[in-house]
Amino acid sequence: MKKFFIRLIAAASAAAICITSVSAYSAQFDGEYFGEGFDAYDTDKMQIADGWSNGGMFDCTWSSANVGFSDGKLNLSIYGNGWSGYTGGECRTNQTFGYGMYDVSMKPAKNDGIVSSFFTYTGPTDGTVWDEIDIEFLGKDTTKVQFNYYTNGVGNHEYLYDLGFDASEGFHHYGFYWGESSITWYVDEKPVYTATKDIPSTPGKIMMNIWNGTGVDSWLNRYNGVAPLTAQYDWISYTKPSAGPAEPSVPSEPSAPSSDGQFDSNQLYMLRSKNSGKALDLYWGSPDNGANVLQYTYNGYNNQKWYLKKLDNGYYVIENYASGKVLDVEGVSCNNGANVQQWQYGGGANQEWSIIRVDDCWKIINRNSGKALDVSGISSEDNANIIQWDYNGQANQLWEIIPV
Repeated sequence: MKKFFIRLIAAASAAAICITSVSAYSAQFDGEYFGEGFDAYDTDKMQIADGWSNGGMFDCTWSSANVGFSDGKLNLSIYGNGWSGYTGGECRTNQTFGYGMYDVSMKPAKNDGIVSSFFTYTGPTDGTVWDEIDIEFLGKDTTKVQFNYYTNGVGNHEYLYDLGFDASEGFHHYGFYWGESSITWYVDEKPVYTATKDIPSTPGKIMMNIWNGTGVDSWLNRYNGVAPLTAQYDWISYTKPSAGPAEPSVPSEPSAPSSDGQFDSNQLYMLRSKNSGKALDLYWGSPDNGANVLQYTYNGYNNQKWYLKKLDNGYYVIENYASGKVLDVEGVSCNNGANVQQWQYGGGANQEWSIIRVDDCWKIINRNSGKALDVSGISSEDNANIIQWDYNGQANQLWEIIPV
């Protein structure tokens, strides 16, 4: 029997996690931890879709023959051809699950026109609204993973994350933490993206499937009929917050900083990550509110140049030269992993920063949250996302500030 990944989630204080048995077909899981290792088909925990189709963009019928268990793995496959039609594989839990941490070890299939997925879902057939949280691998490019979610049937929250490896070549650990006010997705246990708007709230079943699409060539590329194709799952797990839905506590507002650096408000600066040597960069120099901020190799363009404008309260606004907009923590969030974007300055504490020397670099701390400007996942790659995180002194939270 394999070991499952057991994650501790603390809301107010640390608590032990135990593996709790579940009874089949109860409405909602009420234990602390759920794990499935796929040594065999466990009907007390799981059910297999058979004999029906989602229709629409799903160009397959679900078949139990496409779901197999071997060597401690769940195998979901696409079979068939263009004459007789295609079948796909889908498996889901019997019970629903609410706020908490969802994890999977999986290896998606690689081919144009297909999707391999891990997600939660509930909808009208369950007597509820359509709420869903997705981890989806588009077979056309398995060096990326797509995150998305639906709240009461409304989606359009897609975010495509560059993994830096080909997910189809081996098993990796993916997951998401679902809280009342945010969802944070993880790759190999590192937070890589957080959403904070219109978060779903309805418990759903954990689901996995593989399917080929039709009529969505602009999204998936055209399916070329190759079969069989198989996605593999090593294990899945759910961990309930130890004292209810775990939301990071909102810190008290820090006092005005006593920065030991003086920056000229009329001087342009490059902010360069100590870890990666890459520059703080406004995506494509966009003038739009909400445009993303990332790191990228410095090339001297205006979207990589910033004014550091000191306010009367001792904090700074960090204004992009290309757009005239300032660094902003999305949604006024105090959560680890919250996204950093640009926005028109409006006097919000989430737009103000302390800049404090640490040896030959600087830490940049948000006034609202008390968290540090952070390169997600300690990445050294171009396009790595910028988030906020509790300051821990690592090099991805330290910045060189260089006049340009």
